[in-house]
Amino acid sequence: MPATMDATALKALLQHTYFDNVDGARAEDAVKAFTPDVHWQHTQVWAHDGHDARHTDSLHGQDALHDFLAERVKQMQVIRITHHVDEVVTDGDRGAFRARVVGPDGSSKGFVGWVELRDGLLQRYIVMPEHPGA
Repeated sequence: MPATMDATALKALLQHTYFDNVDGARAEDAVKAFTPDVHWQHTQVWAHDGHDARHTDSLHGQDALHDFLAERVKQMQVIRITHHVDEVVTDGDRGAFRARVVGPDGSSKGFVGWVELRDGLLQRYIVMPEHPGA
């Protein structure tokens, strides 16, 4: 795997390997976007099941992420939200992105992310709402 990644490849990794599998309730495939020792930090974007923007989950390791996602994706199936990556920039082994969560009624909430890459996978992943009070 290359040490660096261009914006097109990073967008594909985020959208197709991670978010499409999260949206499809396939935690075992979603975690394939991450290194075994991933640092994953996620501030809730779309409020559901008692989770909102006041809550940040921080996990270390692909196994911990899998266990977390295996439960969380079930909740997301009930509320029927999907994730869409809109913009990606990269600089060697790091990048940033803007994306949105879309609800079944078409409403959306934006979020931003910072990633660091190793061996073509996400080694650090930090996400927060683009407009936390919205």
